[in-house]
Amino acid sequence: QMVEPVMPRPVILDTDIGSDVDDILALVLLARAAELQLIGVTTVYGDTSLRARMTRLVLDQLDRSHVPIGVGARETLTGRPVWWAGHEGHGLPELEGVRINEDDTAAAMLRRAAAEHQGRLELFAIGPLTNVAEAISADENFAASLRHLYIMGGAFWMEQAEHNIKSDPEAADVVFRSGIPMTVCGLDVTKRVWLRETEIARVHDEAGNIGHLLADQVRRWWAFTGANENNPHDPLAILPAIRPELFRFEQCEVHVELDGANPGRTQLDRCGTGTVRIASDVDVEAAEQEIVRRLIGHCAKGGAFG
Repeated sequence: QMVEPVMPRPVILDTDIGSDVDDILALVLLARAAELQLIGVTTVYGDTSLRARMTRLVLDQLDRSHVPIGVGARETLTGRPVWWAGHEGHGLPELEGVRINEDDTAAAMLRRAAAEHQGRLELFAIGPLTNVAEAISADENFAASLRHLYIMGGAFWMEQAEHNIKSDPEAADVVFRSGIPMTVCGLDVTKRVWLRETEIARVHDEAGNIGHLLADQVRRWWAFTGANENNPHDPLAILPAIRPELFRFEQCEVHVELDGANPGRTQLDRCGTGTVRIASDVDVEAAEQEIVRRLIGHCAKGGAFG
């Protein structure tokens, strides 16, 4: 009996790569996921051309030079100031020599891909949501043509606003009210998962030609934060698309505070009947192992919430 081959699902990554090291980890994890086919990357927030050059460098090292990159929104929807760490791109070899096509904008790439892969495109948004909001606002068919949106953002059972939402609350508000089927990983779960020296040494040794670069970038981030471990927020937000059994989810509505004392704070409502799937729990150990395995290029099965 013939088994039908499973076609990899078309996906795009929308990223603010370069500030927190977790974006570069998510990019590698996504590019190496056999279940998914990375058909484009869009950059958002601040110097999006620099972010695009960083992306190109990583994709070239992964033999993904054919994957196009869309240079996205530098400014937030309302012109809220952009936070820039200042170390973006440090330690990446020959970055100034990397060439990208500045004409392909993120919003245009997102709209084109959604139309081309009608009802099949999955989008991973792991930075501020400006590009996604612009695509929604510019094209009435965009929201309806996405299969699923995966977001790293929000803090749902914590008294704080999370960086990606806080950076452009107005964009997040547009996205959460768009009706797109979506899954959100917030700080509630991502702050429980860690990468430590043992794992980074494994990535360095076993992840192929990209291993040295990844380990170096992680250690630079540790030096910047004064730590010797970090939360892989963005890679974790990709796992619900490929290992959903590692999570528990709640179906809620999400409201974004736009003004007041805490702009960007995410509040939940109608849990049990809402349209947004929110990760409420994670099998920490299995998720940590899965992230490292996938950075190295291996897949495996198993986990608590099967």
